[in-house]
Amino acid sequence: MKSKTKFSKKLLPTLNGTGQGYFTQPTISNKQIIFVCENDLWQVPLEGGRAQRLTSSRSETHSPVYSPNGQWIACCTMEEGEHDVYLMESSGGPLQRLTWLNSVTHIVGWSHDGQYIWFRSTHEAVHSRGSDAWIFRISINGGPVDRLPYGPAMTVDLQVNGKKGVALGRNTLSNSRWKRYRGGMAGEIWVDKNNSGNFKRLFRDLQGNPVSPFWLRERLWFISDHKGVGNLFSCTPEGGRLRQETFQKEYYVRFPATDGKALIFHVGGELWSLDPEENSGPEREIQIPIGWHSTKTRLQRRFFYGDEYWEETMIHPQGHEVALTARGKLFSMPFWEQAVRQHGIRDGVRYRMPCWLPNGKLAAISDAPLKKNKTMKLSAIEEQLDVFGSTPTEFPDFSHPLPPGRMQEIAVSPRFQHLALTTSRMELFLINAETGRIIKLDDSKIREISDPVFSPDGRWLAYTKHLSLELTAIFLLDLKPSANGKRIKAKDPVQITQPVRYDFSPAFDPEGRWLYFLSSRIYNPIWDTVQTGTSFPRSMKPYLLTLKKDSSNPFETLPHAPGGQEISGTTAGYSSHETQDSNNSTTKQSKDSKKIALEIDLDGIAERIVEFPVSEGVYKQIIGLPNKVIFTEFPLSGALHDMDAEDNQDKDEGILWVYDFEKQESETIAENIGIVQTSVPDESENSSRTMLYSSGDLLRAVEAGVSVPEDTKTEKQHSRKSGWLDLRRIRISVQYQEEWAQMFQETWRLQKEFFWTEDLSGVDWKRVYQRYARLLPRIGSRSELSDLIWEMQGELGTSHAYEYGGDYPYSPHYPVGCLGADLVFDSKQKSWIFQKIYSGDIWKPNEHSPLAEPGVSIEEGERLLAVGGVPVDEHKTPGELLVHQAGQIVSLSVGQGTSNKKQVTGPKAQVSSVKNFEDDARQVLVKTLSGELEVRYREWVRKNIKTVDTLTGGRVGYLHIPDMSTHGIAEFHRGYLAQVDREGLIVDVRYNAGGMVSPLILEKLAHRHLGFDVPRWGTPESYPYHTLRGHLIVIANQFTGSDGDMFTTSFRQLQLGQLVGKRTWGGVIGIDGRYQLVDGTTTTQPQYSIWFHHAGWSVENHGVDPDIHVEDTPHSYINNEDPQLERTVMEMLRLLKEKPVLSVNYSPSPRRLLPE
Repeated sequence: MKSKTKFSKKLLPTLNGTGQGYFTQPTISNKQIIFVCENDLWQVPLEGGRAQRLTSSRSETHSPVYSPNGQWIACCTMEEGEHDVYLMESSGGPLQRLTWLNSVTHIVGWSHDGQYIWFRSTHEAVHSRGSDAWIFRISINGGPVDRLPYGPAMTVDLQVNGKKGVALGRNTLSNSRWKRYRGGMAGEIWVDKNNSGNFKRLFRDLQGNPVSPFWLRERLWFISDHKGVGNLFSCTPEGGRLRQETFQKEYYVRFPATDGKALIFHVGGELWSLDPEENSGPEREIQIPIGWHSTKTRLQRRFFYGDEYWEETMIHPQGHEVALTARGKLFSMPFWEQAVRQHGIRDGVRYRMPCWLPNGKLAAISDAPLKKNKTMKLSAIEEQLDVFGSTPTEFPDFSHPLPPGRMQEIAVSPRFQHLALTTSRMELFLINAETGRIIKLDDSKIREISDPVFSPDGRWLAYTKHLSLELTAIFLLDLKPSANGKRIKAKDPVQITQPVRYDFSPAFDPEGRWLYFLSSRIYNPIWDTVQTGTSFPRSMKPYLLTLKKDSSNPFETLPHAPGGQEISGTTAGYSSHETQDSNNSTTKQSKDSKKIALEIDLDGIAERIVEFPVSEGVYKQIIGLPNKVIFTEFPLSGALHDMDAEDNQDKDEGILWVYDFEKQESETIAENIGIVQTSVPDESENSSRTMLYSSGDLLRAVEAGVSVPEDTKTEKQHSRKSGWLDLRRIRISVQYQEEWAQMFQETWRLQKEFFWTEDLSGVDWKRVYQRYARLLPRIGSRSELSDLIWEMQGELGTSHAYEYGGDYPYSPHYPVGCLGADLVFDSKQKSWIFQKIYSGDIWKPNEHSPLAEPGVSIEEGERLLAVGGVPVDEHKTPGELLVHQAGQIVSLSVGQGTSNKKQVTGPKAQVSSVKNFEDDARQVLVKTLSGELEVRYREWVRKNIKTVDTLTGGRVGYLHIPDMSTHGIAEFHRGYLAQVDREGLIVDVRYNAGGMVSPLILEKLAHRHLGFDVPRWGTPESYPYHTLRGHLIVIANQFTGSDGDMFTTSFRQLQLGQLVGKRTWGGVIGIDGRYQLVDGTTTTQPQYSIWFHHAGWSVENHGVDPDIHVEDTPHSYINNEDPQLERTVMEMLRLLKEKPVLSVNYSPSPRRLLPE
């Protein structure tokens, strides 16, 4: 009888050491466990005890797997760049790098003989989504990698003890990040019982997400959540006798591992063990007591500079210093002199939207506890308004509760202690920063109110508000403040512009004459150069409204003598109670009376609109100065390689213009502009404003309205003369444990506020918070925090709840240079062979193989002998010698292969150890690529075009749409316009990564062919232009998602054609990526759900079912087949036979005979 491992529950309270860690990704061999914690590998006995750290990595180490004999550990780490395969003795020691691919996702396992490591990688991938990753193998001695022929997969496991079964896990590695997911990309388990190349899919009808299959005791084990929570189940190799093995109720089972004897797994930050010999039941699941003693290096305090993490700024009204937030902390900084001051609680609190009050105090939004308590409790707190004095203090002078929702924009009254706040709930409030009194001023039922701005006297508030989804107007509020501002008798809002499209960004003239704003209302069409169509990319201009009825057009020059002054000027909008002397001079009014004297004639104000005499363009901000106005314009450029930016407004590439009313002219005063702010001038006649603007990561303070000083040196010099601010004066102290707790809370709060249904689709979100917040004390690295946030957001059971980016440990980044070719090691020639060279788009830089460049003259079949003069062989791979050479010119020594002997040209290579073909060797210089995705993708598309063209005799076209963003819209038009005249068109959206352009593509495909434009000479052209006469078929698969889901279901609703392939991903609740956490992490909230007339809400978490289901089996990849494309071609040929696209038989042309 075998002895069983005994666990002592008494050990649990005594082995805690320095506390408990977040234990994940275990592997086991001979009662020894290695697991990941704090990004390092640790070892502990199966029965529990004190854990021993095995690695001290400067980056992330993950997915360790024991070798069959327990001698080695294979793992992934990022010691020199992206993830690659490393090998280490299981007792500890140095990590040995085995692969140079920069694309390994995780270790899968080992061959039975322990000579090969299996891993998953996007190496040689065609599609950008990580789902196009295959299983590879690498010898423990290094050398070439081999791609296993199973197609895209997550895991593969082979039976032991003479059995030949192969279990393949596809689509999903973990089902905990989108819990209870049921869409087309749910996990699939495929079994080949005899390793004969014929796979059978198990559990087609299981309403769950089965993942991570593995063999144990002649049964197939896997994780599934078809009973609500992810637990382990097992079955026979045929899928019969399904049995539940674990019974966790709160957290999902993850990372199962076995050595054939014991079984271990991760649950809620702990490691658990299960004896597979015992009968099924929850009593056999035992938590492994781990004594964890860590130095907690990744929790130690770190310091950063302000130029790395500054977020929001506000210039002081007097123009001599700036308030800003950096990594969630609140600072004030004189521009060039004196000390930087930090305000507020130092750690565990986030401050946002800093602003100066007229009395010199500093205010900001914070999520600090209302009471002066330094301890941050793990509870979901709301935000508040904190008001600090000029002296730096930890706690504010005042803290006031805020209206419900997230505060989005803030404006400060130039005279009173008033703040205007807009919220995520589409409301506008006025808050008294001294008393905390809140007044609701307006709300919207359509979209958020934006752009609040006070008039110079603090009486009026202008802002932007939606009239409909497609129209915004400027509104004006008379606040009617008392003389001290403590009483407000606000009147109803008044719409003061009549928009054609969008009116936005109001700004007051400091002298009270005009209200400026920007408007999109110019429809000046620009013709497309590749298709018949127009667009209106430059629709905006600055405008002004005259605030008094008797004000004249300021752009009309009045009569004046040469060199003299105008006879009469415009009248200021302030009512005047001054007396005039005999010389018509005006007595200077008092400061207080001037501030409250702005009167506006609201009657007919929308008709008193005047256009600035500037060109139309793309404008973002407009700000009034005395007798001047400044505005920012952004250039137009292609978005193909900047998919996250709709235009250059998201980049600091703006041009700052000033319009001078006295000179009646505009000029450029600065370039490479982002956001601009100006100070409020004092009351002296010669006062000037200070302008603060961003340029990339830099800030600059200069006199407003005049040309900025030119930089005399390449580097930006920090000085009063240049205006550049030294943000490295700001020193940021970060205590990670407190920061991560705040980030976790804010992530939870953002979902609570922005999830598309108020009740979060019935999820008890407070309970979810409590469940995962209790794990926060375990978190010891940034990646562990990310994992915890993903687990928490996964409870929403909804798509698009993402977390990415942030402050991860620095590791050197030495990317591998790529040659855009398949290189294989030929054991007969004992050389690396150029098996396939990918030409790509030869006319595009970085999108074709450098081996295909003119003059390089490398042919397929030739041998690579050396890189940079260093010979390559079976163990010294080209990738190893191309580390840190991405985008660099390298020297290759090339020799002829046995199949392509030819006359040698080019300089002879000097490679001392290359034998046999030394006389044939030549040296070439090539500039390597940083990646090969584009060149491989282009080859795949061309192959499919050729296949369709061959099988249909040129009658049918083919195009692929990789996403529904800028790349996708470009690929669609590239393929569509070139093949629109075919009798049929196959539109392939497999692996489509989503985006937002599906309506544009559907609009094009839905155009109906009405006739022909028949010329005397040449070929008739379709009318409308570029309309398809023939049949349409769309191919989709489980990796078609997001806007790809919307495209496929809309294609069906429009009845444009048939849908072939597999059920799509099923994620159609949109996001905008608007919010970042303090360390730069982006979290997304499923905010915009899609409802269809024909499908309702059903696409989410299900996907779109095809009309013709075609499976992409593992054996189809083994046989190098594409059954989905082949079946689509068959269906297209059937349609062409049954419903042929006939040639046009024009009716007789009309006769126009002259009368006799």
